[in-house]
Amino acid sequence: MAKLVRDEILEMIKTARAEGEPPNFSDADLSRTDLYYIDLNKADLTWANLSGVDLSYADLRWADLSGANLTAYAGPGETILVRTSLEGADLRGASLCGAILEGANLKKANLSDATLKWTDLSRVSMGGASLRAANLRRANLNKAHLHRCDLSRANLQLAHLVEADLSQCDLRSADLTGANLSGANLNGAALVEANLNWANLRGARLGGVSLRGASLSGTLIDATTDIEQAWLLVWEIVNLGAVERDLHGCDLQRANLSKANLSRANLQQANLDKSDLFRADLSRANLREANLRGAKLFRTDLRGADLRGADLLGADLTRANLKNADLRGTHYNETTIWPINFDLIQTGVGRTILSP
Repeated sequence: MAKLVRDEILEMIKTARAEGEPPNFSDADLSRTDLYYIDLNKADLTWANLSGVDLSYADLRWADLSGANLTAYAGPGETILVRTSLEGADLRGASLCGAILEGANLKKANLSDATLKWTDLSRVSMGGASLRAANLRRANLNKAHLHRCDLSRANLQLAHLVEADLSQCDLRSADLTGANLSGANLNGAALVEANLNWANLRGARLGGVSLRGASLSGTLIDATTDIEQAWLLVWEIVNLGAVERDLHGCDLQRANLSKANLSRANLQQANLDKSDLFRADLSRANLREANLRGAKLFRTDLRGADLRGADLLGADLTRANLKNADLRGTHYNETTIWPINFDLIQTGVGRTILSP
């Protein structure tokens, strides 16, 4: 379809409305056109070229924009959707790189797999929207309203989320590396296995947040960060180390402690169920009667560690260093993965449990 101009677009909309049909601009070229205040409610804009378009204050509620190109034409700021209404719009797989959507209404919109790198989404309303697996690298989401959004597996590397409302958001497995979340509201959010390495959480609120498996290396927090004590302890272990620290009986289940320094720490009877201890230093640590069920101990340094009576059912000790470790009375079964050529009999492992 040839490139359309504003007058042609308005005439097509008028005709479609008169016939009781939604406007159809599928695969149409509407690039570099001024479409501010235009009514495209429920329009079919699948795979349309909207690059460089000014859609400020336009009505795009429940429009189908899946696969559409809304990328800035020549550079950031060319595609404008300031205060545009996109409530319920289908933007799956759409490209909005560098577009300006400041103050736009994207409530319940579907932006799954959309590309939003460098996009200005400051102060947008996106309650209930789906951004699953969307690329938001370096996007501006300052003071955005994202309550109950699905941001699972989203790429939010280096994104700006200052004072954003992320309460009850699904951020499972999201990549927030280097993101600025200072002053953000994350109360009730799901951050299971999220990557928060080098993220700024100063002044952020994380009440009721689960950080099971989340990466916290280099994460910035301060006295104004509202975080539960259990996860604050994990942060301290990862970032400050826990050499010779008394962690007797501590609950560290499903914590990501990869590469942490726990040398000579007292972890007797600690709960490390399904914890990630990849390349952690547990040399000469006291792990007597510790729960290490399903723990990831790949390449973990356990030299001289006391593992007497520890529960290793389902634990993965691939390439772990168990030199001089005391394994007497250790609980294990056929799901326990030992280092190659590891001699259980010679090391004095006392008993085998055949079922979890």
